[in-house]
Amino acid sequence: MQKNRKLQIEYILPAIIFASVIWGIFAGFRVSRYQWIMISGSVVLFLGICTLCDRLKQTVYLMIIMAGLFLAVFHTQLLNGFRIINNKMALALNQSMDLGFYYYVSVQMENSRRDSVLAVVFFLLIAGILLSFLRKYPLILFVLTGVMECFVLIVAPYSISAVFFLFLGSWIVYFSLRKGKKEFAGLIGILCILMIFPLYFHDQTMVPADTMIKRSILVQIRKMTQGESYVAEGGLGNGDIASVGEVSPTGEKLFQVYAPEKDDLYLKSYVSSDYVNGKWIASTKDTIVYGGESAIELPFLFPDLHMDDFVTYDKDYIKTDKDMMFSEKRNLKISYQKKQDRYLLFPYFCDISQIEGNVISDSMISRTNSRKDYDMVYYQVKNPKAVFQAQQKLDFSKIGSTMEEIMEKDYIKTMDDYGTYVRKEYLKIPDSIKKCLKTLDLKTDLKKSENQNIEEVQSYLKRNYQYSYRPGLTPQGKDPIVYFLKDRKKGFCTQYASAAVFMLRNAGIPARYVEGYKIRSDQWRLGKAQVTDYEAHAWAEVYVEHIGWLPVEVTGMNTGKTAYEQVQKLDKQSNAIVPNKKQFATNVKKVLHFVAIIAIILVVVILIKMLQNLQKLKKMDNKEKILYYENKLKKYGENQGKSRETAELMTYGIIEKAKFSDGDITDQEVVIVKRHLDLLKRKNRNITKILSKLK
Repeated sequence: MQKNRKLQIEYILPAIIFASVIWGIFAGFRVSRYQWIMISGSVVLFLGICTLCDRLKQTVYLMIIMAGLFLAVFHTQLLNGFRIINNKMALALNQSMDLGFYYYVSVQMENSRRDSVLAVVFFLLIAGILLSFLRKYPLILFVLTGVMECFVLIVAPYSISAVFFLFLGSWIVYFSLRKGKKEFAGLIGILCILMIFPLYFHDQTMVPADTMIKRSILVQIRKMTQGESYVAEGGLGNGDIASVGEVSPTGEKLFQVYAPEKDDLYLKSYVSSDYVNGKWIASTKDTIVYGGESAIELPFLFPDLHMDDFVTYDKDYIKTDKDMMFSEKRNLKISYQKKQDRYLLFPYFCDISQIEGNVISDSMISRTNSRKDYDMVYYQVKNPKAVFQAQQKLDFSKIGSTMEEIMEKDYIKTMDDYGTYVRKEYLKIPDSIKKCLKTLDLKTDLKKSENQNIEEVQSYLKRNYQYSYRPGLTPQGKDPIVYFLKDRKKGFCTQYASAAVFMLRNAGIPARYVEGYKIRSDQWRLGKAQVTDYEAHAWAEVYVEHIGWLPVEVTGMNTGKTAYEQVQKLDKQSNAIVPNKKQFATNVKKVLHFVAIIAIILVVVILIKMLQNLQKLKKMDNKEKILYYENKLKKYGENQGKSRETAELMTYGIIEKAKFSDGDITDQEVVIVKRHLDLLKRKNRNITKILSKLK
């Protein structure tokens, strides 16, 4: 009996440990489909392998051969299955913690379910072989399973502490029983059960998926496997939206701005219209010159020539300050504290003729020296909507023949030429993005006004997408903008601005992608603003005929540390596991699952015991069988004092013969005793209680 009990310990506890590791994977990745089937199957598989290995030592080697054949025949399906499983795990991790792990994309989805099942079966086969083979070396087994459990705890997005206590408690009980410390093993087992039950029912309620320790470890893993470019610590990314999955500003001071401002001010730096392989690339075109002026300088001339005078108004309309599109001419100074960007910053409608730097195409100014301070003159856009409305009302027929008016005519001609170039270059859309835009419920229309289409794009992005500083990387082989619009639906300003550019172009509005800094109105202190990497921003800009480029805010979010912390808080809330409204029903289901697992384990234990008994009976001679049946009869209340009254004399005559005689027991005598035992089992299973009352 002692040997049998020890054998059961060797079977059952390792099976529970094996099941807890499998359970931890399912619970950690919130996979409920087939969860209990796989857990129960893993227990049955392990116990079956252990039983076979005890009966036939060559079983392990046969299974190794089977695994090898399995690998040789299904290696393609297994590889595809493991890639699919890897995809699912990485996707779950990215969705819960926004860490942007790469995952495979080259999978065959036609037979994905079959390949996934084959991969799981192969994994269980290998794990079962290892566990059964190492059962005689518990320390090695503990190290291997412990490493795997730690890996699951780190990688799995969700809390799995109930499963962890099951794993840890099972190992402590296992080692305690092996050393004969039954009381200690029982105490630990009870304590673990007391911890497992409440954690099992409440573990997944309002538990954040993201913890500092887990994130730090995973970030280091990602850096080792995927490089350093994933996180942008602040500042500008120069259009590379595919390789940055997280923005993590530190509040580092970058530059100071001096200006008589009270409103938001956009300072643009990196501007691009060419989108290639998930990146807005810097234009290599020559500087564009029209009418002797660089195209980047043309917008400055619009307010400088007092073009407000050419806006037409209805009869008897009284012009007010709200109709003024631009401020008066203003002076601005930028004092760099950290020269980290390749391109110089400048506001819209700025006179760049005095800025020392190389003009690139019609959009950027690159550094040519190490100066820290730059002075410039600009006009602030006071009312963007008024600018869009005004372009419909400009009346250039009033321009006369004076020298100043001739200059204005030349300016109009120059802007006409530049407008032709803009419509040619800044309405291009890649085929993949154009196809994606057709599937969206975006109500832009070429018949609508520019202002109406811009408002529709802003509203659509705000309604359907979530702003996040940790959207994660785009999967390899996918376009970042298409992935943002169709799949991820989460991103920071670079994703929003990039998508908006093509939405606006699709509505017939020339648009470009811009990175720079947005200085908020509340940052100005006595004409001075301190800018940090919290103010780094991306937006779209659109071209207004005869006027120039205007910024369009599409994120619906402000810049700054407060906004950053607010978004992070919302991210954590969205990533937290939301409690189920039907918690009672959920707990009932869990209880039923728990009961089902216990029932399955009991059934398996009973089957194992039956197999052990059958194996014993096969090895016994007839006399040993009779003595074995005698013990069974005693179990059902047949003792020597009552045997003459409750059992046939023949049965006990055979028993006495087996105990006290040297004569052989025939097969027929064994059948008689066995038949009597079966009869007692069927007729009165409570005979023990009856006899105890008679006493």
